Amino acid sequence: MIVDTHTHLFADDRARFPLSPGRTYDPRTPGSAELLRAEMDAARVERAVVISPYVYRWDNRYVMDCWQRFGDWLAVAVLVDPRAPDGPDTLRRLVADGASGLRIHGDINGLGPYDDPATTPLWRAAADLNVPLDACAALEEYPEIERRVRELPALRVILDHCGYIGGRWNPTRVDLEPVLALARYPNVYAKLTFLGSVPDSPWPHANAHWMVRRILDAYGPERCLWGSNFPTKQYNPSATYAQHVDVFRTHLELTPDERRWVMGGTAQTLWKWRT
Repeated sequence: MIVDTHTHLFADDRARFPLSPGRTYDPRTPGSAELLRAEMDAARVERAVVISPYVYRWDNRYVMDCWQRFGDWLAVAVLVDPRAPDGPDTLRRLVADGASGLRIHGDINGLGPYDDPATTPLWRAAADLNVPLDACAALEEYPEIERRVRELPALRVILDHCGYIGGRWNPTRVDLEPVLALARYPNVYAKLTFLGSVPDSPWPHANAHWMVRRILDAYGPERCLWGSNFPTKQYNPSATYAQHVDVFRTHLELTPDERRWVMGGTAQTLWKWRT
């Protein structure tokens, strides 16, 4: 089973699901759940994980509506204000309603350091609820992530985009070491969704495949994941959705076992779908 572990969805109905006034960017392309399903069907992808995009900030109504309609193939990771006093209660309610993951941003969205004590209750709530936490952090923030990983060894922490390995704040730099250093912690997972951001690496990103191999060898395929960054026209326009799938399906040199874990097996140990 192939599982797309990194998608974002935009509602077509902006009246029912309005964008947040505190958003840091705007949708430039369509991105509904129905469009995602069509792209998945064409590329033979069976399931997906949606991370509520920051265009809605802390409003998870659209992704939770998608869970109600499509939970048999769509798992949901939500955004919760990490400094809100009621953040842990909000997360508990969302998990009770069907969410099975959480994403936290840091300085990338101007939300401060990951190890701010004010955010500790939300991190602990995620650990208590046994939901994986996607850390949308730049490489410069990995020391803060490491402190959290050591503090909460039972919490499964996923490195979104491997810290924008192409350099989120310095796009000319490629640095694997902060990512590889965290492989020694068994509760850390690597999301291999960075190929489209590596400088001077057009599809199928052949000159960046060695990075995937180094990370796979460090973490093992059981802690690595593929994702498309749907809608790819918005977030990763270097290729179509189907081409992003094909990088991992055919272009990367992976063993059958590695491909099985990275393209679906690992995801099925982390998130939940309605059965």
